[in-house]
Amino acid sequence: MSHIILLLLGLGTGLSAVANGRTWTDSTGNYRVEADLIGFNETMAVLKKEDRQLVAVPVDKLSREDQAYLQSKDAAEQSRQSTGSMQKWTMASGLKVVGRVVGYARKDVTVQRRRGKIYVNDRTFDNLPAVYQKMLPKVVTYFEKTAVEDKRGLESWVLKLRGQPRTFTLEGVAIELENGDEYGVPFFFFSKEDLQVLQPGWERWLAADKDRAKREQENLLLQTQAEAYQQDRANNQQIAMMQLQMQGYQAGLFDLWEVRLNPGRGVASPPLSVVVPARDSRSAAQEAVRRNPGFVAGAVGKVSRRY
Repeated sequence: MSHIILLLLGLGTGLSAVANGRTWTDSTGNYRVEADLIGFNETMAVLKKEDRQLVAVPVDKLSREDQAYLQSKDAAEQSRQSTGSMQKWTMASGLKVVGRVVGYARKDVTVQRRRGKIYVNDRTFDNLPAVYQKMLPKVVTYFEKTAVEDKRGLESWVLKLRGQPRTFTLEGVAIELENGDEYGVPFFFFSKEDLQVLQPGWERWLAADKDRAKREQENLLLQTQAEAYQQDRANNQQIAMMQLQMQGYQAGLFDLWEVRLNPGRGVASPPLSVVVPARDSRSAAQEAVRRNPGFVAGAVGKVSRRY
């Protein structure tokens, strides 16, 4: 029984396929699908089915009820929750970037030394976000075919330009950082696994050079695919952690504890009963409260190892 409780505890923290699913119907009434709304714009809605597959549906092909729903605050909030979270991307070099993929990007980056300072598109290098300061030497290394490891190496390289600007065209995705700024991250930064998710729509986006609506559609698809990919990867990591916890439990490294949680002031929720792994009752209560902010720990009891 205790193993089952541990498994259900993990599944209850974000592994369900359709969290807020609703039934979507086409304009003929012949096609129905149970799915989450992941994102939408004026012409297209992206849905996630129970099997985690993403489906892009033209808005004008949906029923009137569904089209009306897309105009509601609930739909906007659901879309914001689905695609508005920060993501963690680990580059092929090991560099970690925290940000949200918002679309494709093809941008020129000009580097020049002026008045003793390095400028990047008319912004001083020192005023760039820390993660972009780490990225720029790698951009120079890629295009110039010369090793530029850090700011000191970048300064040595810039000096050789003798004040002349050097422009690089970056093709990749635009990532919104935690401070709200957007920066282009070239495809060559990402791992092969990430590129399988991020790159497929690039040629279509490029081809729609003067078609704003088509570019917005490709950007929306990219946003939803990136978010779904990040969620699935997090879920896989969570499953691996659950398996490690099971092994630790079987080896007697810790026990499972059932903790009664009472809602704190201002928390509109009934009392909860959760199961957490811990070495003693005090640690169990602390872990239960950590996982459920706003609640206060009540009675704590050890879960029997009989199953």
